[in-house]
Formats: sequence, C-alpha cells, structure tokens
Amino acid sequence: MDWNIVLLWLLKSALFFFVFITACAYYTLAERKVAGFIQDRKGPNRAGPFGLFQPLADGIKFLTKEEIFPKNVNRVMYLIAPAISMTCAIMAWAVVPLGGTILLPDWLAKEVGFASLDLQIANPDTGILFLFAISSLSVYGIILAGWSSNNKYSLIGGIRSTAQMISYELPLGLSVASIVILTGSLKLTDINDAQIGLWNIFKLPGFIAFSVFVVAMFAETNRLPFDLAEAESELVVGFHTEYGAFKFALFFIAEYMNMITMSCVVTILFFGGYHLPFGWLNGSAWQAWAGLGFFTLKVLFFAFLFMWVRWTLPRFRYDQLMTIGWKKMIPWAVANILIASIYVSLDGFWKW
Repeated sequence: MDWNIVLLWLLKSALFFFVFITACAYYTLAERKVAGFIQDRKGPNRAGPFGLFQPLADGIKFLTKEEIFPKNVNRVMYLIAPAISMTCAIMAWAVVPLGGTILLPDWLAKEVGFASLDLQIANPDTGILFLFAISSLSVYGIILAGWSSNNKYSLIGGIRSTAQMISYELPLGLSVASIVILTGSLKLTDINDAQIGLWNIFKLPGFIAFSVFVVAMFAETNRLPFDLAEAESELVVGFHTEYGAFKFALFFIAEYMNMITMSCVVTILFFGGYHLPFGWLNGSAWQAWAGLGFFTLKVLFFAFLFMWVRWTLPRFRYDQLMTIGWKKMIPWAVANILIASIYVSLDGFWKW
C-alpha cells in the first residue's frame, strides 16, 4: 500500500470538508445579506465588520444551546435522522470535480511520489449515479425526523417533503439521462470534457434538460417556490419542528450543502464545468487554477439564483407542485430522451 496516496486522500477529504463547511456558513450570511438588500434593510451587521463573523456567532449559538428531547420520542431515530441528512450532503461532494489536474513542481513530485494532483476526491466511472444515489438517501433523514418526533405536524411535514422529493427525483434523473446519452458516459469528468467544443446548454436536448433540471433542483432542495414542508401557516416549520440546537444545525447545514452541490452539478452538466471558453490557457501550467476560478464563478451564479428566486416568487400550492412534477416535467423529460437519441443518431450519421 502506498501510504503517500492514502495520506493525500485523507488530506484532500479534510480540506474539502473544511472548505465546504465554511462555504455553507458564509452562504447563509450571503442569503441574509441578499434578503436584506431586496427588502431594503441592512441584514446582519453587528458581529464583526459588515457582519462577517455572524456565521461564527451562529455556530457558537448552536453548539451552546441546551439540547432538549421532546417527550416520548424515539431517541435512536430522532438522533439518526439529522445525521443521515448531513452525511448524505457531505458524501455527495466526494465525486464533484472542482477543476482539472494540477502539475506539481519537480521537487515536490519527487518528495511525495506523484507528479499531479486532481481537484477531486474520487472519480468513479459511475460518478453521476453515485451522486444521485447518495442524494436520494437524504429522504430517509427527512421521513425519520418527522416520524420519530412524536408530533403530528412534524409527521405531516415529513410525508409532504418525502413525497415532493421522490416525485421530483424522477424528472431530475430523466433530465440527466438525456445528458448521459449526449455524452456517452456516466463519469462526471467525461461529461465535463465532452463540452470543450460546445456546452450542453446550447444543444436542443441539453437546453430542454436544463429547463427540467433547474425546476427539479429547487424542489429537491426544498427551496421556494417549492418549500411546502416549511409552510409556517400550515405546518409550523415541517419535519424539523421538534429539533433545536446542534441537531437543527445539521439539517440547516445539509440544506445549504445540497444547494451548493446542485449548483456544481448544473455547472458540470450544462455549462462546461471547469473548462475555459475558446480554449483559453490550454496547455498552460495555470489552466487548472484558472479553470477552478471559472468554475467557482459559475457555481456562485447558481448559488445566487437560489437566493434570488426565494425572494422573488411566491410559494406554490401542493396540488400545483405535484401537477407540475407529474403532468408537465416528467412527460417533457421522457420526450427529451427521445430527442437526445435522435440528436446523437443524426450527429453520428453526418459524421459517417
């Protein structure tokens, strides 16, 4: 066993975890700042300059609040539920490629025993399947949280969220299937590399898949206009009504992690991922770093889109939510698979 490789994997995992946890913390601050701007108020501005220490203050608050267990809850399932949601959110990051391959200096390559470093923890051949398989398991955290809380409102909120997520996983998966047909691979880096010449968003089946995917990702992450689980006037705050302190923080962080994950995935699937447009810096030693920066900018745009939509559109009724998912998006996604198949067949015919 090459212990240098094992140590590298552990260091990359720890670094990714630190970066993403920090990003999630400041994503919450960014959302509160954007909300304040849209509502013509300042937002957080007390903890540190411009409120930059607000995430740290919130973290300390969650860690030091009293842990309360409601009466007659199923303690095991009650504690496992937020852990499932958080674990699934973290594991999804393992296959997300943030950039290309960084070439190490000769002196460092001799020291560590390898010449390059991938900006990705793991790169399995079925990366997109792994990503959606892990993401779909978060449903168990939600339904267990609602059931184990011994609260009928929590249970109703958990059932509502579970039905919503399962319903919208279908069009989400079908939209990705059309991208797999266009690319011919389930590997995220292959999907990314296939867009060097032309991004998928500029292809007809890619544009339809993008339209379905964006709507479905809002529903999958329980964000407005699809946050029916948190309809305060109906269900208090949904499945996590009985959670507080650090247990609630796990659900809270997992939600923001999933939003960043979806922002990364939509960038990789439809907008060329970390490749620079027009072949800029191809072959340059700075290509991987520039690609990481370009990838980050695109992810930040979609992260901002989540906040923009939240403070712009009203919430749908639940029957409207299900109608959109089952009667509109699934037929479009299925039809797009046929369109993608015809597109690939015609493309191969003309090349022949």
